[in-house]
Amino acid sequence: MRTMEHLPNLGHFMALMADRIGRAEGDEVVPACPGWTMNDLTIHIGTVHRWASSILLSGQRLSEPNVVATEPLIEWYAGTATALLAAIQAVDPAEPTPNFSLLNETSAFWPRRQMHETAIHSVDAAQALGDAEDAYGIADEVAEDGIDEVLSIFFPRMTARGRRPDVSDRVRVTATDTGRSWIVAPSLDPSGTPILLHPSLDANAELSGSALDLYLGLWRRSPHDRLKIDGAAASRMLAGSLTS
Repeated sequence: MRTMEHLPNLGHFMALMADRIGRAEGDEVVPACPGWTMNDLTIHIGTVHRWASSILLSGQRLSEPNVVATEPLIEWYAGTATALLAAIQAVDPAEPTPNFSLLNETSAFWPRRQMHETAIHSVDAAQALGDAEDAYGIADEVAEDGIDEVLSIFFPRMTARGRRPDVSDRVRVTATDTGRSWIVAPSLDPSGTPILLHPSLDANAELSGSALDLYLGLWRRSPHDRLKIDGAAASRMLAGSLTS
């Protein structure tokens, strides 16, 4: 996905999130986030928006703040979303800006990361409200980009946090409906970050499914029985640490 497309897609998912917050009572259970209600989810995503905005505007590496949300939460969330969109537009995509991955540290990182943050949490909100899956509003190109982000950004992040993804052999990840594929392989250092190889190479295991099912499956937002798992290495990778 081209960087310029992240901002409108972020706005799209913010609108979906706002709609779901507006329809919620606040005490609905969020299935994918044990212990969270819709109010907890709203405060989390709004806080993350404020955090990202602060990093973009300051150019500094900042810890996630302790934010006190104001009522009504729908108006508070709308304000944090608006502030993030303004911050993204105020900073050149090439400007050096820190991020938690320590990779590609320019401001261009943040529209993509916040797009996926909001997309996944808008799915959480939809599931909390019992909305149908066809209301998720995730295009194939967004799902593809999300798969790529997990493999290229979150796998290194998880390794750095001491929760290295279980990649013991070459695993091909294939979006069957779009045809795009990735190959994840162990690094030469057994404790190192799994690496991405060119998809034309051979692999000894495969994880496949629609782009959307792979995207949501890697984030544990859809059942893994929707995916085809071929080989023990693919099974172990999917069962291990992926994004948190």
